[in-house]
Amino acid sequence: MATVVITCETCKKEFSTKAYHKDRRKFCSMQCRKTAPHLKKASEMTALASREKLTPAESGRIRAEIATYMRDQLTDAHLVVMGTKEWNPTQARVFGMLLNKVVPDLNHSFNQHEHSAKTLTDLSRDELEAIAQGVSEIEVESIGVIEHED
Repeated sequence: MATVVITCETCKKEFSTKAYHKDRRKFCSMQCRKTAPHLKKASEMTALASREKLTPAESGRIRAEIATYMRDQLTDAHLVVMGTKEWNPTQARVFGMLLNKVVPDLNHSFNQHEHSAKTLTDLSRDELEAIAQGVSEIEVESIGVIEHED
């Protein structure tokens, strides 16, 4: 089996690997892989997300970071689709999960909810009874304009 020599992205040492791994292997050891700057930053973001509730701006920033990582993988994914490169099932699954973080499934429809608040005295008897029965949706009928007589 043919081997090739690659330079580690973290420590810059040269190491040998199988020829068919030359496009995937970037680190000489698991230690170098864990200390790689971009991987360390990704793990820090994941830890932050698990500790605190994120604002929409923070979520957008994380999506942008994932999109940057995905940009590097799109070329490889295209080669896989065209049949010139192979991924194992785990690689394909991880790529799909990351892609769903950046571009959510388009089958999910966008729902917009509008809420209007009424004071208790403005509710009709039917609406009050529906609330008491636990009905989740209350249909409100439109009443024409009431003109005040002075």
